[in-house]
Amino acid sequence: MRRSIYLLALATLTVSGAFAQGADDCANAQPISGLGPHPFDNTSATPTPGLSDCNGLPVRKDVWFLWTAPNNARVTVEVCGQTSLETRVAVYDGNDCNNLMQLACSAIDCNIGSNVRFAAAAGQQYLIRFGSRSVGSTGTGTFTLSEYIPALNPNNGRYYELVDDNLSWTQARDRAADLVWLGQPGRLAVLSDQADLDWVVNNLPVGRPWVGLFQDTTHPQYSEPDGGWVWIDGTDATFTNWFPGEPNNNAANGGAEDYAEMFGSGQWNDAEENHVNTTSFLVEYAGGGLGSNYCAANPNSTGAAGSMGADGSPSVALNDFNLTASGLPANSFGFFITSRQQGFAPTPGGSQGNLCLGGAVGRFQQQIVNSGPAGEFTIPADLTAFPDPALGTVGVLPGDTWNFQAWHRDAVGGSTTSNFTDGLEVTFQ
Repeated sequence: MRRSIYLLALATLTVSGAFAQGADDCANAQPISGLGPHPFDNTSATPTPGLSDCNGLPVRKDVWFLWTAPNNARVTVEVCGQTSLETRVAVYDGNDCNNLMQLACSAIDCNIGSNVRFAAAAGQQYLIRFGSRSVGSTGTGTFTLSEYIPALNPNNGRYYELVDDNLSWTQARDRAADLVWLGQPGRLAVLSDQADLDWVVNNLPVGRPWVGLFQDTTHPQYSEPDGGWVWIDGTDATFTNWFPGEPNNNAANGGAEDYAEMFGSGQWNDAEENHVNTTSFLVEYAGGGLGSNYCAANPNSTGAAGSMGADGSPSVALNDFNLTASGLPANSFGFFITSRQQGFAPTPGGSQGNLCLGGAVGRFQQQIVNSGPAGEFTIPADLTAFPDPALGTVGVLPGDTWNFQAWHRDAVGGSTTSNFTDGLEVTFQ
């Protein structure tokens, strides 16, 4: 399911220019902040000279806005359901109208409305351009900004998202590789079994996307139309779900059909590389732990050093964040601590370990936990209530960096003492 969550950080900002309708020229783009809704009106707008391309399609009678990203996020500009105008929308990096670099552009994604999605960096400015699809067509409406969170398939630990853009298969492959989620690069989706395919069809608004399947003409089993199909990770397509009669290597333009698209039913079709009807692509990201470890821990009574880890999501909007301490003595009691600052204090209070936090250190209020026979304990950490010695609890904000560590009981030479894991730094989005 496509989940579009409003950026919490933006919700606290005042919407500037509440009655702004957009500037007629790029150089005077209307500054906006916050989520919106932001009104636009192109009834008196004129086309921007020399700039009419939106993936080969004209953007007529356009108006311009200038938005500054408050944090790192994958942002959707959405006008769906907010206007009766057939729109085209484009987003450009920076505010230099003489050197525009288009990040995303979309014509019609939801009846007559448009969505565009791009990766925003904290503090960076972006030009947003609204225009008409048809000659002489004008109107009014509103648009909103929201954060897009890729969907997690709990069965395989991978994240998926659909990107609306009418690209060739090769362009989509390269664009997917440039995307990053939770520190993991993207790729066109590899749907190598029925379970993965069913999950995508049941949880995402599949239109007609490219997937990571292509026909390798150098493959030993290559033959037309159904030999030599491989996934982008190099594995053979032992599982297939072709639409009846496909693949057939029978393009309308007479060219070779060496690339796979997927229909909304989940069935596949072979298509030429530049296939006009394939208007999106399906990206997947590997799961993985969050943050980066620092400050080496001293070995505990097992002979190993305890280690911090985190999983879930760094997105404040999702509030899905878990802390784990592993490599601990079996059945030892402990708890998690946190601070905005890193530090280093060797063997504090007679402990056998090193305190890796500095400044004000808070302790999570969950009941003291036990490592059990596996030597590991985990807690869910509520991002709306992090411990702060001065304030009691505070909410985590996008862009905040916090550091974590676990303290635990240990026994050395028959004496009961304590130890620490290493530290973990996590920056939230």
